[in-house]
Amino acid sequence: MLIKVGDNVSVNVRKVLPREGKITNISIATTAADPAGERGVQIKKYETELNYSGSIDYETENGDQYWAYFSQIEKDI
Repeated sequence: MLIKVGDNVSVNVRKVLPREGKITNISIATTAADPAGERGVQIKKYETELNYSGSIDYETENGDQYWAYFSQIEKDI
């Protein structure tokens, strides 16, 4: 799936219902010691089928801010 900054996504947070929000940042890991990509490369879009390590920052409808690994993204909505 292609994700882009500004897309709405559903994220698996190990609860009954997934959390939904809008992507505000995408980070790609550049070292094994930084799997979330916090010190990696910031990008505007990413094809999840590439299977890189990294994460997204996202904001829920009520303004709460979270982050998630790429593997936690269930779908774009």
